[in-house]
Amino acid sequence: MKILHCAKERDYIQKTVYSDGGFAYEYESDFAKGLPAALGRCSVAGGCTDPEGNVYLAMRDPGQIVKLTPSGQFVKAFGGEILDSYIHFIYYHQGHKTIICTNTHGHEVLEFDLDGNLFRRFGEHGRPSDTGMDMGTLARMRRDGKLFPTEPYLGVVPMWAFYVAQQGVKRVAGPFNMPTDAGVTRDGRYVFADGYGNRAVHIFNKDGGYEKTFGGVGDWSKPYEDTPGQMLLVHALCVDQLDHIWICDREKDAVHVFDTRGNVVGYCSGSMGSPSGVDTDGRYVYVVGRAGYLTVFDPETMEIAAQLGTFNSDLRAHDIAADREGNLFLFPTHANEDHQVIKLRRIK
Repeated sequence: MKILHCAKERDYIQKTVYSDGGFAYEYESDFAKGLPAALGRCSVAGGCTDPEGNVYLAMRDPGQIVKLTPSGQFVKAFGGEILDSYIHFIYYHQGHKTIICTNTHGHEVLEFDLDGNLFRRFGEHGRPSDTGMDMGTLARMRRDGKLFPTEPYLGVVPMWAFYVAQQGVKRVAGPFNMPTDAGVTRDGRYVFADGYGNRAVHIFNKDGGYEKTFGGVGDWSKPYEDTPGQMLLVHALCVDQLDHIWICDREKDAVHVFDTRGNVVGYCSGSMGSPSGVDTDGRYVYVVGRAGYLTVFDPETMEIAAQLGTFNSDLRAHDIAADREGNLFLFPTHANEDHQVIKLRRIK
């Protein structure tokens, strides 16, 4: 009888690599390490990096911001005394050395210093702008006998109600109605995606004063037609090195690119896997889809530089962050609940 034992190191030797067009990444499924037990059970909605390579997480239930070292070790958590449980995305403001957080259900955007002190508040907590969205649509349908109340059996009605209400946005309005993401231009102006209850992009000056709003309400009855600037869901935002504003329109399966005046300068749709998160490393723009697709754009040429992943691959995520070394961090949330943070280490 021959008895064999496979190498114990095989899990470390055999590494998943995603590559296309000169872009190659080594996959690390669980980057966050040393989290306190309570945080290890939390959902990570999104994240960002700082110039030193530290990674910051937007955690839900309870809402808080968590700092990790470049190697993924837990450092601290802050913001939980102020943030709602349903925060969305965060952004590192290099000029201020602060973290900007969209407090989505509070209809506000909060900026914290790295000690967790509130630096600046945008919007008024609990006061949404008037876009015509009505969160009570589903409740009235049940009350009027038009819809059987399935919540005791399926437990999905809150998200279903949210989805139905989003389709009722009638007009672009000012700040804020469920904001989703943030960025900063080269001259320090704030740019916000306003997002779940609006179809808008808002720009504030560097001192926090409101400047302008632009956007457009897409037609839910025509999801497959190209409609640059007319959006179904303003889910994520990124400002690139040219001050172009990249918007992930998740339900449209499209990306809209605006200049700071509100003009559409680029558009890409189809086979993007429901683009959910977007970030830049200062050279390329990276878009991740909930279905497992990663698309890399060259903002200088507005061309696709690489397409990685396949339908339902392990690249599916809710948000993405890039560091200065070209490494990527995926924040799966409900797109892949087996993991909190995935690192894609760039292979040179």
